[in-house]
Amino acid sequence: MEPSDVIAADDLARLSAQAGDVHVTVNEDGICLWSSDESIRSGITLADAFAPTDTAAVAGLLTTRPAGPVLVRVREDGVAGRWVSVAAVPTGSSGGWLLQMRGAHQLDPTAVGATTDAVTEVIEREQVLNEVAWLLAATPRTGREIAVVACDLDDLEFVNEEYGRDAGDEVLRIVTGRISDALRSGDLVARLEDDQLLVVLRGVHHLRGAIRVANKIRVAVEDPITLPVGEIVQTISVGVTLISRGESVDSVLERAEGAMSMAKDAGRNIVMSSPPI
Repeated sequence: MEPSDVIAADDLARLSAQAGDVHVTVNEDGICLWSSDESIRSGITLADAFAPTDTAAVAGLLTTRPAGPVLVRVREDGVAGRWVSVAAVPTGSSGGWLLQMRGAHQLDPTAVGATTDAVTEVIEREQVLNEVAWLLAATPRTGREIAVVACDLDDLEFVNEEYGRDAGDEVLRIVTGRISDALRSGDLVARLEDDQLLVVLRGVHHLRGAIRVANKIRVAVEDPITLPVGEIVQTISVGVTLISRGESVDSVLERAEGAMSMAKDAGRNIVMSSPPI
């Protein structure tokens, strides 16, 4: 395990104090050592802490770098209970992990699914901003980096006005699907607002690497889209930035969206970064 892939002890304390989150320390054997609200008993294994059908998903989080989140169910009184979102960060030389659990607010799995955007079926603004906040606290100081990519669909308003809202929604759905298909496992795409998407790239080595992924996304989007109303070429303007541990979510979004605005001003269908390269 590389030092750049772990979370420092002072950050463990700060994360454990985050309001609204539950944190659980897990040793290298997958045994829970401590829970910030005692909802998971010390000494039990992850297999005993979560529903049997979900333990494989949780075990998949236990890698040598930050991973997740996944939606799983905590085991309560021997049966599958409330849904939670779980992310994991390696804790260093001990070989263990810190799990972060956030309530999904609903027990019904269909209600959990309702937190996704109705048109694109990706997660919505609040969820992705929570994920960025978690990564801002847990991201390494050096080595593998986390990038945030703001994408604006060029002239989607024209499609809505010219062909109708249904056509615009279909374009948005297809574009989002293409972006998702271009991403790696562990990356994330979300809908921020009407014509704006946000992508979170995990484990890029530097800003140039993030720009390469962003350009891959841009090229995938610009292939013609065939609709009943005819063929549409939809492009995106893209802004890329790396996150820095301890900064605010607002400052990250400001940089990414600022770079995206520069891309639109420079002619659209291009990628710009903050800082520029």
